Amino acid sequence: MSASGQSLLREDFRLTGPNGFGDGWNHYAHSMAWFRNRLYVGTTRATMAGLKLSVPLPDMKPWPIECSEDLYSLPRCAEIWEYTPETTQWRLAFRSPTVTGVNGRPGVPSYVGYRGMTVFQARGDAEPCLYVATWSPHLAHSPDLLRTEDGQTFKPVKRPPFNPTVRSFRTVQPFQGRVHLSATATGTAKGFNQDLASEAVIYCADDLLGDSWKAASADGFGNKNNSTVFEMTVYDGHLYGGTANPYTGGELWRTRGGSLPYEWEPVITEGADRGVHNEVAGTLCEFKGALYVALGVINGGYHRAFKIGPAAAEIIRVWPDKSWDLIMGEARQTRQGLKYPLSGMTPGFDNIFNGYVWRMHVHDGWLYAATMTWAMLLPFLPTYAWPPDVSAVLRRWGVNRLTESAGFELWRTNDGIHWEPVTRDGFGNKYNWGGRTFASTPHGLFVGTANPFGPRSAVLRDNLWQYVNNPRGGCEIWLGSKSHVHEKLLGEA
Repeated sequence: MSASGQSLLREDFRLTGPNGFGDGWNHYAHSMAWFRNRLYVGTTRATMAGLKLSVPLPDMKPWPIECSEDLYSLPRCAEIWEYTPETTQWRLAFRSPTVTGVNGRPGVPSYVGYRGMTVFQARGDAEPCLYVATWSPHLAHSPDLLRTEDGQTFKPVKRPPFNPTVRSFRTVQPFQGRVHLSATATGTAKGFNQDLASEAVIYCADDLLGDSWKAASADGFGNKNNSTVFEMTVYDGHLYGGTANPYTGGELWRTRGGSLPYEWEPVITEGADRGVHNEVAGTLCEFKGALYVALGVINGGYHRAFKIGPAAAEIIRVWPDKSWDLIMGEARQTRQGLKYPLSGMTPGFDNIFNGYVWRMHVHDGWLYAATMTWAMLLPFLPTYAWPPDVSAVLRRWGVNRLTESAGFELWRTNDGIHWEPVTRDGFGNKYNWGGRTFASTPHGLFVGTANPFGPRSAVLRDNLWQYVNNPRGGCEIWLGSKSHVHEKLLGEA
């Protein structure tokens, strides 16, 4: 690990897992955890192909990647990869099995993604185990929580009593000796939504080898417009849950725990008084005595089904007494008075294409925030009906220039107010449209990207679109460490 308090710069990061682990269909490094002195990464496969069928984008032409109209003909069995830092070697630890689909179709993946990981010792566990949240397609069974004691054998535990239409959950949050889960996707033969669910109940269990799942909250904390509990974390002795609410804006709730179901109280409502442009409280991270909350609009900043956006993301800072500061975002009058961004930065770190602050993480005394940008989609999108501010950016900079400099942004701060960029171009890969997950380890800070532009992406050549192999497509894993610089200096000496 780097010396205490040292921030990581762009030159401190090196690519350790390229091109979807050699398979461009591994689009997202969706989850990550440090377990038994190794790094584990869960992928989600063929994400861009799934979006083609689940998100109403009929006017996107051509589709950014080459893919079949038959989603189940694609190789979508999600994978878990293991990294050993001492040997710098990756190993495929687990691949999803297949089942016969509910319609009789053979070869349906049990899991197309792994959206969350945590290390936890439940009642009945002899030692801490790695638990993995899964994403199952609608032709398969309900999603599972996988458990492994050794990183070699992964088996499902008893399922929570989710609604049968639930297809995924991503947050696996320990609190007071229990693990907490919430649904984040719904799918049927008639349609699919990867971010909203048919219920917004938090379930918890202390014995994951038994049958102890119980409801920890009312549905939507009593608000029927809360479509899912999108994220959870623990701060100041409370369990916090952030919701997605496409009607009035995302909410933040908290509980002290105790007997089930818990008593909850609201902390933030109506998207911190920004309304639906803060549709979801999607990322939560404690840093130096406060809770940092990133809010934005689902579907990358533009929720077409509800006609929300496009809008860029914000970060607020919440204190134990429920007061809050606007760190990065849109100045406005709120129920707590006038709020202006303490960083001096407008939404999206001054970038309208940063629809999410997808993840925040603390490493070595610094807070890191990674965005999701949709700038890479500009060549494929109609722009005639876009808001005036977006159209003005396009006229000034041009689609080609904006696209070539696309790629997610990674920012750092040691006080929560003054932010500096680590990368603003996806570590030099414009196809890395998101920094999706982090892991702080003794060997440095790992960053996993979302990169759905493989294996073959659309390229404009001689005014004609064609699909070509994309060696920079598929998720990437980057490792940030000061030791890289030391190794380079020793090599030069």
